[in-house]
Amino acid sequence: MKKNIITLLVLLLNFPLIVKAQTTWIPISNGGIFFVIPFIPSVPFPPATNFNTNIVSGVTYVTWADIEHASKYQIQVLNSQGQWVDLFVVHENKFLLSKLSGNYEFRVIACNINTCKNTGQASISFAPRKKVTFIHTDLLGSPVAETQE
Repeated sequence: MKKNIITLLVLLLNFPLIVKAQTTWIPISNGGIFFVIPFIPSVPFPPATNFNTNIVSGVTYVTWADIEHASKYQIQVLNSQGQWVDLFVVHENKFLLSKLSGNYEFRVIACNINTCKNTGQASISFAPRKKVTFIHTDLLGSPVAETQE
């Protein structure tokens, strides 16, 4: 019996080191009763960093560095009024870029198992497809051409 509990503890303690964006579980044993509880940090998560776009089999993903003890990530998008709006929640440190269309900026907030409210610091904004369009005008200011460069 003790051997089984020790094996289970070793597996549970090593599990969070292997999997991304997963809740860290704390094993507790009280006599013959064994259970686990989620670890919820008492301080806010740090901001996400190291944003990249990766193409896997023709599909583009945005990825970032995993945040220890984060259970999920809140993705927010900057709207036209300059306000950050909750878009969706992902359970790993990536999301499919095609879920967003157009020119946009987004940021990521790490969440615990219960909520995404006041759980972490927002990352700096990231705009993977941001394009700058130059509008060329004549001497009177009328547009005559558009370029992407």
